[in-house]
Amino acid sequence: MLKLYRNGLPETLCNNEFNATKSAYDLLQVTPKPFEIVHIDSRVGAVYERITGKTMLKEMVTKPWKFGKYSKVLAQCHVNIQKSIDFKLPTVKEKLKQDIDSTPLLSDIEKQRIYQYMDSLPDGSMLCHFDFHPDNIMLSNGKYIIIDWMTACKGDRLSDVARTGIILNFSEIPRVPRLANLILSRLKKKVYNDYLKEYLKITNISVEEIKKWEIPIAAARLREWIPEKEQQKLLIFVRDNLSN
Repeated sequence: MLKLYRNGLPETLCNNEFNATKSAYDLLQVTPKPFEIVHIDSRVGAVYERITGKTMLKEMVTKPWKFGKYSKVLAQCHVNIQKSIDFKLPTVKEKLKQDIDSTPLLSDIEKQRIYQYMDSLPDGSMLCHFDFHPDNIMLSNGKYIIIDWMTACKGDRLSDVARTGIILNFSEIPRVPRLANLILSRLKKKVYNDYLKEYLKITNISVEEIKKWEIPIAAARLREWIPEKEQQKLLIFVRDNLSN
């Protein structure tokens, strides 16, 4: 399978994702096997093993009675990839600071307050996918394959759990009728609650330790290509928590 990047995107993005996928594949064998970087016309891309199957999200949508099962599997898959690593990846804090610095929605004073707060959070050396949600897990031949490693980094594993929570609890799906969006929002929250319950059960971690990461995670997401409504919800969340 060829993943071809859009014109104008830095080649380093493709290289970074390819190298992160290769390192994760060598360690865990739960990613598509990476083969090579290629150049086609003026675009860069990467060749990966073709994975046949459905995403976990599609399975949830078509088989809603299995929501609970797949939410638990989501947590189990997350725990399984959270290994201490020694290969090169940006750190969680480096990535968050870079992303927060790039958003025009926060003032310099707000950014500095977030950076100072982040300094009090643990560093860690665990593998973090940083875009871990049901649409990035493929179900193929009885195995769960994790895709899209562009945002991979290393650090405190609970930052990755907090990021999954921010995605599931705040994400907006554009061009969906209001009622459908309301239903989807409730379903996403149910997935997150079941996922979180299973994660806490497996790891014996307190939910308070995860929530400590929510402010910088939400602030960093403000620089992403997300709907305006989602941006505004995240901005309110960040500012409300900074004022507490």
